[in-house]
Amino acid sequence: MKTLVEYFSKKKIVFKFLEEIDKTLLKTRKKIAIFSATDTSKCYHSMYRIQQKSRFLRKNVEELIVLDQSLQNLVNHNFKYKHLIIMGPICSKSTTLLKNMGWQIHNDFV
Repeated sequence: MKTLVEYFSKKKIVFKFLEEIDKTLLKTRKKIAIFSATDTSKCYHSMYRIQQKSRFLRKNVEELIVLDQSLQNLVNHNFKYKHLIIMGPICSKSTTLLKNMGWQIHNDFV
């Protein structure tokens, strides 16, 4: 979580509140880390950190959207910013689809 905070502070986003959401509450077994955060201007952020060796495809985007909807139902509000932090290759169609839906994709996370 410390690396996540440092990464976003370099991007000029400072969080006032950051918590990791338990995957069992969302009824998923995927290898994904889910975070909910509030920044200093009181905007809500949802972050999904995925580390995989295979390419992130369009079917993975659909699964991510379902996870996001269940997270919104869990915390009872919509998120203004949605971040996908991916450590691995991503399909160009998936990138354009997520960007058109308002997601921010971070490939340069170390």
